[in-house]
Amino acid sequence: MDHRLILPCIFSCMSSFSFVSSNAQADYADKVTSLKNQFPKEEVVAYEHKEIVNFSLNQKPAPGEGKVKATVTTQITLVPIKDYIKYEDGLFYNQQISIDNIRATNSKGKEVLIQKQCTSYSQEDIFQDDTKLCVVKFPLEEKGKSCTYTYQEIYKDIKYLTSFYFNKSIPVVDETVEFDIPSWMEFDLREFNFQGAGIEKTTTKENDLTKVSFHLKNAPAYEEEEHSPNHALSYPHIICVNKAYTENGQRKVLFESVKDLYGWYRTVCDSIGNEPSELKEKVVSLTGAKKTDLEKIEAIFYWVQDNIRYIAFENGIMGFRPDAAQNVFKKKYGDCKGKANLLKEMLKLAGYDARLTWIGTSDLPYDYSLPSLSVDNHMICTVILNGKKYFLDGTEEYIALNDYAQRLQGKQVLIEDGKNYILDRIPVFPSERNKTKQVTKMRVDGDAIKGNSNVEYNGEGKIFTQMAYASTRTENKTDALSSFLRGDNGNIELSDLKTPDFSDRQKPLQINYDFKANNQVTKAGNEMYVVMDWNKEFSSLEFDNKRKNDYEFNHKYFITTQTELTVPEGYKVEYVPSSFKKVSNDYSFEASYLSKGKTIVYSKTIVINKPIIRKTEFGDWNNFIKDINKFYNDQVVLTK
Repeated sequence: MDHRLILPCIFSCMSSFSFVSSNAQADYADKVTSLKNQFPKEEVVAYEHKEIVNFSLNQKPAPGEGKVKATVTTQITLVPIKDYIKYEDGLFYNQQISIDNIRATNSKGKEVLIQKQCTSYSQEDIFQDDTKLCVVKFPLEEKGKSCTYTYQEIYKDIKYLTSFYFNKSIPVVDETVEFDIPSWMEFDLREFNFQGAGIEKTTTKENDLTKVSFHLKNAPAYEEEEHSPNHALSYPHIICVNKAYTENGQRKVLFESVKDLYGWYRTVCDSIGNEPSELKEKVVSLTGAKKTDLEKIEAIFYWVQDNIRYIAFENGIMGFRPDAAQNVFKKKYGDCKGKANLLKEMLKLAGYDARLTWIGTSDLPYDYSLPSLSVDNHMICTVILNGKKYFLDGTEEYIALNDYAQRLQGKQVLIEDGKNYILDRIPVFPSERNKTKQVTKMRVDGDAIKGNSNVEYNGEGKIFTQMAYASTRTENKTDALSSFLRGDNGNIELSDLKTPDFSDRQKPLQINYDFKANNQVTKAGNEMYVVMDWNKEFSSLEFDNKRKNDYEFNHKYFITTQTELTVPEGYKVEYVPSSFKKVSNDYSFEASYLSKGKTIVYSKTIVINKPIIRKTEFGDWNNFIKDINKFYNDQVVLTK
């Protein structure tokens, strides 16, 4: 449930002309050099970027409209730092949000011709989405000559006014976000990731309005980088809480607390139109031969995982209302809401207490103390059995009952309970849940190393391997698995792969294979240098000062390795690297070589307990990697 209706302002946000200044500076030629030095990668900079939010009562709301509307107006002073470039922006809108009054005025005060191409917007994981994208293009003059770019965003229902982000698609020298709140409107602004951002907040009274302004100097552009956390976790932003309004002396509550948010969700879900009788035959066939409650729940849960394809559906109110269970069942596809609703109805037919459940994944830093449509982005199903809650995410593939993906762990859930609701949290598992254990026996064979390995995957590593294997064409499965196990290392050759039952959700996934490792043995006179660890996990993961965002791992890690090398005939152990241990609360590395006569045993354990490394922690992480690389680069030495 991505809530595509709620559009984060990563791109430039909307504007009007009400605050266009007739004496605004037009020529910034004297600032081009400093702007180039400050933003060397940019072609254009927003010297000023101002958004003003106004509120109005809608006396005769049309269907789908609210009693309170909001208008966001934005004025951007664009300053090119290269000659005659073409500026391009992307403005999002949908059934609840419209765009109006798009204008551009050059440094001489003349209107600039704007090219607009407005069309449906879709992403690979979105099947049907009412979001539209209007691509706006217009030319800029020579460097230093400003252009005033304005447009307006109208929210037909204030509940969809949710978030304001300070980092745009281009840098902003002077940025202001202002909320003009009338006395009849109760409106809170929640601040996230403000610490260290340099944002100044001021509040003033002006007649009937309370003006709350946020001001930021030299805001860098938002940048996409691999393994970046969701922008909500790192970038400063404001979440709007539309609490209540007063009309004709009567106070009307909007989203004052989670109770109101749940009440709206419940109203939306009351009109789903489920026809559970159409599911009964399938439920009976799935559960008839099962003996225990857990076996019956598993049978339904796993069937939905395996047979109902996940395709997101974000069209108007359908971004919040699940599709009817019988529709998802017949079509064999649905979004998170549709799959959760199908699970609920099938489990209820089987006699279990199953309930729709809202949750914000680990992409969001919020909990339900924030009564806003921004608070969650996903729906699952909760089964309550003998007082215990089981959380079922139908969009997760190959996950076992009572196991939970990293993206859900520790997150607060909102569980339906008739007119009431239940708040709870998904359990948090330690990194051992994702344990990968490799046991290897090897020997030197000429200039190569040969041996046998057994790898055991658990948790996220297991699920990833199962999904990758299932998605590979049958004729390519062995080659794909071999490449995965080799880590695309061209020096490693695999043979005699013994594959397990990849569909088993409960047991660890164990894969056994023989290998030949080339270029891991070096001979010099009477000495032989042997590399016993060519995986060297995380050895290349260092961060330079060019990275702009925090780094997010795929999940927590717990990696253990035990490798036994048989010393070749005629050789003895001359040297093994010293044991190494480096431990912190967030990550640790411990490894040792032990000489046991004719064998050397190498043991290694790597633990990463925290999925995100903050930019402020890059220095410590880099030092950690440098230290373990010193260990990795040391070698076993044998002599005749």
